Amino acid sequence: MQLLATKFNQIATAIETTNAQIAALQAKLSELQEHQQQLLSVEQACQSALAQVGTALSMLNHVDPAEIGTFKAAVEAQFGTDAIAFLEPAAPAETVEPEPTVPTAPKPAATPEIEPAIDVEVAPATEPAAPIVPTPTTTAADIEGLLNKMSIQNIRKLASAKGTDTKGTRASIAARLKALVTQADIWDATA
Repeated sequence: MQLLATKFNQIATAIETTNAQIAALQAKLSELQEHQQQLLSVEQACQSALAQVGTALSMLNHVDPAEIGTFKAAVEAQFGTDAIAFLEPAAPAETVEPEPTVPTAPKPAATPEIEPAIDVEVAPATEPAAPIVPTPTTTAADIEGLLNKMSIQNIRKLASAKGTDTKGTRASIAARLKALVTQADIWDATA
């Protein structure tokens, strides 16, 4: 009987130890889940900031050189001048004239004596897609509308050019591009 009581006490102690370990692991799990939520929040903030930087960079590509001073002043007002270095405008590229070559006369083509028979089926001409016409001011809704008018091939080319994922439906690609592109980007892609 004594042996049975000793074994029972050993099992009870082992159960208590295991329960204490489970409680410690659950506390650690809760702590890790909280850290995971914080990391996800930081990741989302970084993605949002990255999208905003991408939008700003695409906007800077379309800045009139006469307005550079205004943009510098706005950046200085927002961030100060200590941590940001401004790039100087690029020197104008030197134009290289091609070396002149002496033109040569084309060789006359040999004319066949018998015209070969070719069976050609004429298909009706299809109208090309209507070009996207620029408007003076563009809102996010305008950009979304312009993206929806683009063909899937043009949307994928534009997504590739902007460095975003080209996979998915037209709507999902357009949704990713909406924050990254400007009206001029769309015109260039559909030209």
